[in-house]
Amino acid sequence: MSDILPTIPSDEDRIQAAIWRAKRHVDRQALMSAGATFVPIPGVDMLVDVSVMIKMIDHINREFGLTPEQIDRLPSQKKIIAYQAISWAGTVLAGKVITAQVAISVLKSIGIKLGSKQAARWVPIVGQVSAAALGYTALRYLGREHIKDCEKIAREVILRLSLAQREKSSD
Repeated sequence: MSDILPTIPSDEDRIQAAIWRAKRHVDRQALMSAGATFVPIPGVDMLVDVSVMIKMIDHINREFGLTPEQIDRLPSQKKIIAYQAISWAGTVLAGKVITAQVAISVLKSIGIKLGSKQAARWVPIVGQVSAAALGYTALRYLGREHIKDCEKIAREVILRLSLAQREKSSD
C-alpha cells in the first residue's frame, strides 16, 4: 500500500481517469484468470479466480477512493457522505474488505458455476477454451459492473457535497 492514498474523485476528469485505469486493470486480471484454466492441477483455476477477484475489487475501490482505509482518512462530513452514497448505491463491494467467502458468494451470484467450469476444462482443448472464456467473461463482467457502481458512488458524493456546501453558504 502506498503512503499517498487516492481519494474519491472530485470532478469528471478524475472520474474518467479512474474508470480508464480500473478498466485496464480488470481486463488484465480477467486474462490472468482465463490463463489459469490451462494449469493442469485441479482447483488451481478456482483459487486463481477468487484471488483475482479479491485483488481486482480492492484495486477498483482504491482507484475510486473507496477502500475502508481511504474512507477512514476522510474528514468527518465527507466520510459520512461517502458511506451514505455507498448505501444509496446498494453495492456490497465498495467500502469493505473483500474476503474469500464474499468473493466466492459474489462469483456464484453472477452465474459462475465453479463445478461446470471445472468439468469443462477436462474436455480436451475445446473444454479448456470454454472454461477460460467463461472465467474471463464472468470476471470482466463483475469488474465492469463494480466500476459502474463506484462511478455512481463518486458522482453521488460530488452531488451530496455540493448540496451540503450550498446549504452551508445559504445559512
